[in-house]
Amino acid sequence: MESVRNEPRLQVGPEQDGAAWALAAGVDLLGPVRGSGLRDQTFLARRVDGQVVQLSKLLNSVLLELAASPPGARTNEEIAEAISDAYGRQLSSDGLLYLLAERLAPMGLVERIDQSALIPTPKSVPLLSIGLRGTLFPARVVQILATILRPLYFTPVVLVVLLGFLFADVILLKRGDLIGAVDQMLATPVLVPGVLIALPAAAILHELGHATACRYGGATPGRIGVGVYIVFPVFFTDVTDSYRLNRGGRLRTDLGGLYFNALTVIGLAIAYLNTGNGLFLLVLLLMQLEMVQQLVPAVRLDGYYVLSDLAGVPDLFARVRPVLRSLKRGQPVDPRVRELKPYARKIVVAWVLMVVPVLAFGFGWLLWSLPVIVPRTWRAVAAEADAFVTAYHVVNLPQLALSAISIVALLLPLVGIAILLWRTLKVVGAALIRPTVPSPVVAAGFGTAIGNGQTPLP
Repeated sequence: MESVRNEPRLQVGPEQDGAAWALAAGVDLLGPVRGSGLRDQTFLARRVDGQVVQLSKLLNSVLLELAASPPGARTNEEIAEAISDAYGRQLSSDGLLYLLAERLAPMGLVERIDQSALIPTPKSVPLLSIGLRGTLFPARVVQILATILRPLYFTPVVLVVLLGFLFADVILLKRGDLIGAVDQMLATPVLVPGVLIALPAAAILHELGHATACRYGGATPGRIGVGVYIVFPVFFTDVTDSYRLNRGGRLRTDLGGLYFNALTVIGLAIAYLNTGNGLFLLVLLLMQLEMVQQLVPAVRLDGYYVLSDLAGVPDLFARVRPVLRSLKRGQPVDPRVRELKPYARKIVVAWVLMVVPVLAFGFGWLLWSLPVIVPRTWRAVAAEADAFVTAYHVVNLPQLALSAISIVALLLPLVGIAILLWRTLKVVGAALIRPTVPSPVVAAGFGTAIGNGQTPLP
C-alpha cells in the first residue's frame, strides 16, 4: 500500500473558491487500521472500483464531514470549522479546498457536485497482482454460503477439527499406501480426471474458508473468482472488508482457507480409509503440499497476508524500495521506514532481505528458461489439440473434456508470463523515463486485498 504521508500545504488557487464538493459515489469509509504497525494512526477508504486508499487522520476527517451531511447543505467555512474541531488543528476554507482538489479528488474519493465530467483516478496495478480476473461465485452467493458455514469457526469446533487433522495425518502415515495409490492411478487412467476435478474443488473450498472467516469476524466478503497470478492460475476471494476487523479477525481470515483445507483433508482421509481408493490419498497429499506452499510469504499467498497482519503493515511490497534505500551506507532512513513502529520495522526489514533475493532469482530463472518453456508448451498444446480433434470425431466425451482442460491449463501459464513481462517492462520504462512519485492508491483489495485468499490451481 502507498500511504498519504505528508500533510498538504493549506493553500488554494482562486479558481477553486466556492466549489461545492461531495463524497464520490460508492466510496466506503473503512475506519482506522486496527493493530497498525505505523507510529501515526491511519485510516482506509474503499472506492467503488474496489481500490483501497490509505489516509492520514486529517484527510479522513474531511471525508467524514462530507459524509455527515447532504452535498451543499453546509458552506466550506462550516465544514472547515467542523474539521478543525474534530482534528484539533485550525483548517481554513482555502485549506479545505486545497485538500479536496489536490489530494482527495485525484484519488477518486471526492467530486465536485457541479462538475459533469469525472476526474480520472489512478488505479494501482502492482507487478505481482492477479490478471485476467473472472467471477466464479458472485458476492451475494458467497455471503449466503459464508453465513451458513459460520458455526465451523466456533472455538470447540475449531479445536476438534485441528485435532482431527493431526490424527488423520498420523493414521495415514501408518496405514497409507502411496506406492499402491500411484499404481492404482496408472492402472486406471480414468481416475486422472478425478484428480484434476478434486484439486480445483478443494481450492474453491479454501477460498470459501477465507470468506466464512471474514463473515464470522463481522465483515462482509465479496466474490470468489479466478485469474492468473504471476504465471499460475489461481482462485481468489475478495475479503477487502476484513480491513474493518482487528488483528485477530484479519489473521483468522488469512488462515481460514487453510482451516477449510484441514476439514477437506479429514473428509478425504475418511474416504480413503473406508474405500482404499488411491485417488483420495493422492488428492490429500497434493492438497497438503499446496497448504505448505500457501505459507510462503514471498508472494501474495496466505503466508504473505499473515506476515502483513502480524506486522500491522498492509503494504509490504510498497516498503521494499524504501527499506533498500535506507540500508545504503550514508543514506538517511526513508520516511516510509521511519514511520514504522520498532517491532514492525524489524519484521519488514527481515522480510525484504528475504524476499528480494528470492524474487530476483525466480525472475532470472524464468527469463533463462523461456527458450525451453515456450516451445515445449506449444508442442504439448498441439498434442492435446490433436487428441481433442480425435476425441471429437469418435465422440469420446471423457477424453474430449480432459484435452480441453489440459489445453487451458497449458496456455494460462504462458499468458501469465506475458502479463508479468509486460508489467515489468512498464515499471522499468516508467522508472527510466521519469522519477518515481508515490501513489496514494493501495493495491486492489483481493485476498486479501486482493489478495488475501489466493489459491494456485493445479
